[in-house]
Amino acid sequence: MKKKPNFVLMLHDNIGYGDPGCYGGGLMRGAPTPRIDKMASQGVRFTNFNVEAQCTPTRSALLTGRLPIRSGTSFITPPGHIYGLAPWEYSLANLLSDTGYRTALFGKWHLGHSEGRLPTNQGFDEWFGFPNSSDETLYASAVGFDPSYARVPCLWEGKKGDPCREMEPYTIENRPLVDEMIAKRSVSYIHHQAESDQPFFLCVWFSHPHHPVLPHPDFADASGNGAYADCMMEIDHRVGQVLDAIHTAGLDEDTVVIWASDNGPESVPPWIPAGDTGPFRGELGSVFEGAIRVPCVIRWTGQIPQGRVTNEMISGLDIYPTLATLAGAAERVPADRPIDGVDQSAFLLGKQEKSNRDHVLFFIQNDLYSIKWKQFKVHFKDVVQAPGATGQLPYPAFVHELSAPRIYNIVQDPKELYDILLTNLWLFEPIIKIANEFSESAVHHPHIPTGGDGPIA
Repeated sequence: MKKKPNFVLMLHDNIGYGDPGCYGGGLMRGAPTPRIDKMASQGVRFTNFNVEAQCTPTRSALLTGRLPIRSGTSFITPPGHIYGLAPWEYSLANLLSDTGYRTALFGKWHLGHSEGRLPTNQGFDEWFGFPNSSDETLYASAVGFDPSYARVPCLWEGKKGDPCREMEPYTIENRPLVDEMIAKRSVSYIHHQAESDQPFFLCVWFSHPHHPVLPHPDFADASGNGAYADCMMEIDHRVGQVLDAIHTAGLDEDTVVIWASDNGPESVPPWIPAGDTGPFRGELGSVFEGAIRVPCVIRWTGQIPQGRVTNEMISGLDIYPTLATLAGAAERVPADRPIDGVDQSAFLLGKQEKSNRDHVLFFIQNDLYSIKWKQFKVHFKDVVQAPGATGQLPYPAFVHELSAPRIYNIVQDPKELYDILLTNLWLFEPIIKIANEFSESAVHHPHIPTGGDGPIA
């Protein structure tokens, strides 16, 4: 085994907790997922893996180990605005690159579409993919769309040190093909890197099953259960292609493989039915468990115990310090800013039974919506669908200021249906302590405004 492990981080766009077979979906949902299920049997399957409410915040949290509100990335920014990771941030790709890793990202970015905020500006040696989201493939067919007023979405590529360039328009025609492109580049990259003694960090950030839900032609009608099930079958196949590349390159024992979703599913007509949240309620854009608790499997052959299933709480924030430790580079984690992730390497390797985390804070935009602590969840605000509206939260929606916080025991009540506030007021002591600690850290370390280059002085 190499002195430093390789890291392959596969991220899907809006898979529901209840979609894969190993999480209760699969065949029951009309789309078997044998490759994901097998990977789960070869590593650890998390049933309490927490992410952010939307795509941009989760991706920011993964790459910085910081709550997105600190980074100015706590919500999806509409077109026309500057957004994304500030040049001041020290991403996981930066850290690993400075430790001697080769780095690449193939797929969706959604952390900035202007030069200075693209993957190759944030520590990645190379990138192929699209800067924002797949719903942009609908622009060109929208009534009244005029490319003289709004940019045409494109697929991009670039290498560190050179400006990224637009390759071809990203449209409804090539939208079904993009995950095949991502997988092919990832497979080629893995085989190429296997010839080197230099470790690598590869992000494989797929587009499916985000709307428009359009599977590759090879998978159209493959399930007999609709386009979403077809996409799930393609997802499983693409995951298998990456795993097969690692295996045939002889890198199983050298490579930590992470597979997860960036947030819960969405319900956007006409792509219904879509993802399933399993035992939870809520979807993309809310802070109910169905939005922020997602499937996650981590495998490292010979190092991580096989077949382990844990309900211990971990967060996407923890990926940053954990991989830094596994790479022997914990000293490179910045000490001049709050890092909200915690090192889970000992827990991951089976050296301890308990997670090093007992709470997570959930923000939408600049507001604290809920705090999850142990088996309890306290909601301070809610996102509510506007009367008569359809489509994904929070667009169109409004913020509902709760007259009193709501408390749920998410072990006894995973759907968060029964408010236990009146009999559990004692919970506010630990919860307020957590909230105050965050507020104090924000005073000493001001947040980066959305589109800003660094913290406000």
